[in-house]
Amino acid sequence: MKPIYFSSVLLASFSAISQVAVCQSNTCSEDKSTPIQAVTLQVQDGSGATVERAAVEVRCGATVYRVQTGAHGEVALSLHPGSYNVSVQAPGFAALQQENVALSGGAQPTVLKLQVGSATDVISVTANTGFVPYASNAGSKTNAPLIEVPQSISIVSELEMQSRNVITMNEALRYTPGVQADEFGVEPRFDWLKIRGFAAETFGVFRDGMRFNSLSGKLDPYELESVEVLRGPSSVLYGQVPPGGLINQVTKRPSAERRTEVGMQLGAFTRREGFFDTTGSIDKNQVWQYRLLGVLRNSDTQTNYTPDNRRLIAPSFTYKPSDRTNFTFLGDWQHDGTRWSQFLPASGTLYSNPNGVIPVSTFVGEPGWEKVKRDQASAGYTGDHLFNDGWNLHSNYRYQYINFQGSTVYGTGFDGNSTTMVTRYAYELPRWNRINTLDNRALRRFTNGDWEQTVLFGYDYQHVAIKSQQAFAQVADINIFKPVYGVTTIPNMSPYLYQDNLLQQHGLYAQDQIKYRNRLIFTVGGRQDFAKNDIADFLAHTETGHLDQRFTGRAGVGYLTSSGISPYVSFSTSFLPNAGSYVYNATTGQSTDPAKPSDSRQIEAGVKVQPNTWNSYFTAAFFQINQTNVLVSNAAFQTTQTGEVRSRGVELEAIASLQHGLSLHGGYTFTATETLKDQTAANIGKWLSQTPRNQVSMLADYTVANGHFSGLGGNFGVRFVGTNAADSANSFFVPNYALLDAGLRFGYRGMLFTVNATNLTDKRYVATCSGLAYCYYGYARNVIGQVKYHF
Repeated sequence: MKPIYFSSVLLASFSAISQVAVCQSNTCSEDKSTPIQAVTLQVQDGSGATVERAAVEVRCGATVYRVQTGAHGEVALSLHPGSYNVSVQAPGFAALQQENVALSGGAQPTVLKLQVGSATDVISVTANTGFVPYASNAGSKTNAPLIEVPQSISIVSELEMQSRNVITMNEALRYTPGVQADEFGVEPRFDWLKIRGFAAETFGVFRDGMRFNSLSGKLDPYELESVEVLRGPSSVLYGQVPPGGLINQVTKRPSAERRTEVGMQLGAFTRREGFFDTTGSIDKNQVWQYRLLGVLRNSDTQTNYTPDNRRLIAPSFTYKPSDRTNFTFLGDWQHDGTRWSQFLPASGTLYSNPNGVIPVSTFVGEPGWEKVKRDQASAGYTGDHLFNDGWNLHSNYRYQYINFQGSTVYGTGFDGNSTTMVTRYAYELPRWNRINTLDNRALRRFTNGDWEQTVLFGYDYQHVAIKSQQAFAQVADINIFKPVYGVTTIPNMSPYLYQDNLLQQHGLYAQDQIKYRNRLIFTVGGRQDFAKNDIADFLAHTETGHLDQRFTGRAGVGYLTSSGISPYVSFSTSFLPNAGSYVYNATTGQSTDPAKPSDSRQIEAGVKVQPNTWNSYFTAAFFQINQTNVLVSNAAFQTTQTGEVRSRGVELEAIASLQHGLSLHGGYTFTATETLKDQTAANIGKWLSQTPRNQVSMLADYTVANGHFSGLGGNFGVRFVGTNAADSANSFFVPNYALLDAGLRFGYRGMLFTVNATNLTDKRYVATCSGLAYCYYGYARNVIGQVKYHF
């Protein structure tokens, strides 16, 4: 194992980041010799009407203010007179960016005018308000403000990801309530996670609103501008999804403003990474815009003989001939080299072992034979057009391929004769994915007196072709405390799976959002899906297929007060296919009947608070989800769909980015899962496995905005994960753990220096187990230093 490098710097607490600390001095100026004055800004539309709840950012150098307009479209700031860079965003309007706006105290407000937006602005823009989420396309596909959507939604912004210097999507979600990140501890291959107690990795991970196969591919956070979490059943807009919700990864787009950053990282486990990101306009009219980013990384991990290497290049282009038309091409190519996660026995990790503690660096495989190589690439577009009659047409398409070549030797527990020798099996998994996804929709807003209506009609299509092979063979045992590698011969493998799996989904959906006097909000939606699964089994020489049809929906009502408080209640349904699974037929005595989808229903009530007076967002959600048609097996391994499970709980989240450079992100999750029906009586009434009941997190981030230490900042975070059951029978439990994270940064004249550490105290802990032979260590301390240069 490579040594873990210790930081001699005491890591502190803070948050405002690179673009805050490195704004070029020649585009703005503050007169700090003049006392701070009260400045009023007012946001208006083209007719002169004021715009409430618009997101306003005022910045110069390390000074940054992110606020929202209140009554009469106004917001008051306290700042030194000077010229500032100002940006304003609001749903339905084109984003406004102005440089060198003169701001000073006075009786009259400074007026900022917004113009009606193009289809892209109406549908896709998410305002930049620091850590605080504002509007999103994910929850409604209409870019409605989050406070108006009757569903619990969280967004991790690019600013927060940069502040914490996250290196995986799992890491980005560690402070998000309702989400269990790092479900199986250290896992370099994939992103494993749960939402509200239900696994989300198979059908619950999306990219730009379209399905992404996260059990074959993996995205780099440097390619993302945000990560969105929709909690609860969401089939009404997305089709086949888990009952706990979904995660949407939003890809970075070209920007009209020209900017470039280059940087490098050095850190624990010999991490060496270089990266760059450049964007801007090609022509002076900003019709053509570009973006190109890349990552080159060579790194080890805390597990011996397990690299984390990556090559990434991602070009994108935008064509915007007018305010009503926008077309963006998005592409990327990525190559990864790593190895498998480790299956370790509970004795020596969770429990004591007479031979001592199994080190977190333990590798039970064969370094000379094992590999995980992944090549993935995608190409697609997003296009929008706003017609004169007010209809917005939006189209998304993406083609992606993921070639995954994996082979490993894994442990299956002690051999029964000792507490040192671990039984092992060799396993091979080559998998080829070809995925086509399409989402077309039309949007129109109507206003009639006190009533405002947003109607949405859409059609989406998914074509997921997966060819996979699996083979295994038993190999020689290994002494887990004193492993000797290279003396084991890997025998010929016995194939037990070789098939083509084709999943196709056609979905038609409609949604209506109705507002009365801008206060009472009704949301109603319905969707009809046709999901087909065809399987060609080359070992059994059979071809099977079946069609699943489901209607799902959502109905919700909320009330938005003038002070920014919105209580809501909603009911929603979803379905999840059991692709490739078969159930027992009592007549034939064979497991030959294709499994039906599992169905889910949820009732959710909550309150969202987003005050006009300060930049913050608070949510509280109470939910109950019931999932039926769950696959369960008896002692004779006969599978039926008589199972039912339930998840209910409470989620609290608080996010704030304050004027004085302080940002906060806190959350609490209580998730009570229970098996209601099962073929095995002992499982009824038990927790769902690998699902902690309690999770608590708190992150504080601070930047010095003025004075000699302007640009200096850091952050400090605490994460607590409660006890979780290791198996369906709850025969044993994995204890809770608490971890500390911290960071320090300093920005000066285009340079940004950062040091971030996760698991600051280097606590050794077991993240979860899935049996006495299969326990998974959590992440050890990881310290990464980074330097960026912006120009």
